Amino acid sequence: MALCLMAISLTLAGVNAHGSMVMPLARNSIDAETPAWSGGKHPPTGTIEPYDCHCTNGTDLCNNGQSCFWFSNGCTPGCKACDGNGNRYPNFDHCPDEQKGLKPSDMLLKEYWTGDPTWKQGTTADIFKFNPWRAPGKAPVFDSCGMAGGRWTEAFNAAAYNTTVFAKIGDLGTEVLNPRPTGTIWTRGSTAKTRWQLTANHGGGYIYRLCPADQVLNEDCFQKTELQWGTQTHVLRFANASQDMVINATDVTRGGGIGWRLNPFPNVRTDPCDYNVTLHDGPGHHCAWISCPGCGPPLYAADASCPDVCSKHYPGTPDGRKPVLPFPDPVHGMDTHLFSVEDTVVVPEDLVPGEYVLGWRWDCEHSSQVWNTCADITIN
Repeated sequence: MALCLMAISLTLAGVNAHGSMVMPLARNSIDAETPAWSGGKHPPTGTIEPYDCHCTNGTDLCNNGQSCFWFSNGCTPGCKACDGNGNRYPNFDHCPDEQKGLKPSDMLLKEYWTGDPTWKQGTTADIFKFNPWRAPGKAPVFDSCGMAGGRWTEAFNAAAYNTTVFAKIGDLGTEVLNPRPTGTIWTRGSTAKTRWQLTANHGGGYIYRLCPADQVLNEDCFQKTELQWGTQTHVLRFANASQDMVINATDVTRGGGIGWRLNPFPNVRTDPCDYNVTLHDGPGHHCAWISCPGCGPPLYAADASCPDVCSKHYPGTPDGRKPVLPFPDPVHGMDTHLFSVEDTVVVPEDLVPGEYVLGWRWDCEHSSQVWNTCADITIN
C-alpha cells in the first residue's frame, strides 16, 4: 500500500484551503438560518473528508453556515473556464491547449509570492506557476459568488456541500442565493470595515469589489469597482477583544495584481504535491490518509490525489527539505480559526447611492482554487 502519512503538525486544515467573508454578513452564510447551523454551530460538511467552517468574528457570533464551501476548483489564469479538478499535481495547467492571452503585465512579480521563494521562477521546481495567484484576478471562476462545493460532485480535498433548503453541491451563488439585507450602510468618500476568516490556508491574496445590486453579478461588473485599502495594516479580531492585534499588510503595487492584498499568513509544506497512486504505483495500491473516512474502502477517494513529497513522483520538483517561508509568520503558527482578519477599505466618492453587492475574492497560490463570498450593503 502506498503510504502518504502526514506529520502530526500537518492537520486537515493544512491540506484544504477554505475561507469566507464574515463581515458584512454574507449571502453564502444563509445555512445559518437552518437548525443545524444556527447559533454559530458548524457541523461537518461532506462524507469523504468531513470538514467545517468554524470561525471567529471578533466578539460577534460567527454565524457563517457553510460559507467557506463556496469556491471554484481547477482554475488556471487565462483559461476560458475552470474544470472542477482540485487535484494538486505540480505544474498543473488546467487548459494546456488554450491560448491564454495573458500579458506580462498580468503576471505577479516574485516579490509577492506566498510560497517558497528559493524555487527558480518558471522552472519545474516552480510547481505553483499555473495557479490563480500568479496572475491575480485573471483566473476564471464558476460564479462570482462561488459554487457550492467548488465542483459538481464531492471529492477529496474537501470539495463538498451538505444539501439544505437553500443550496446543494454544484449550485451557483448568483443563481440560488437571494439578496440578504444586512443593514450595513457605507458612506461615499469614507472608509469601512470588512472581515474575512481563514479557515484553512493555501497562500495567495484577495481583494474586495463592488457591483450594483441591479446589475448582473459577474466578474466584468465586480472588476469595475475594486476597492482600495484605507490602511496598511490588518486587525486580527479575537473573541476576547483584549487579544486583538494589529499586523502589517502587504499590497501589490507593481506588476500584475496591483491593488490586491497578500494573505498575511505564510504556509509552506514538505509535501505540497498530489499524485495518482494507481497511475504511479499500479493497481492495488492505495493512498493512506489520516482522518479521511472516504479514503479507505470502498471509495479510496484520495487515490487520484494522494499528497506526498513532490520529487518522489515528479523529477525536478521540491524534494521534501524544509521549505523557506516567504515572509515571517505574524502569529507564529497560531490557529487561524481563533480570529478574523479585519481590513479597512475606501468607499469610492463617485459611486451612485443605492444597493450594492460586496464581493470578496481570494485567489490561491498553493492550489487551483478561487474563493468568492457576496454580501448586500447600502451606500449613501
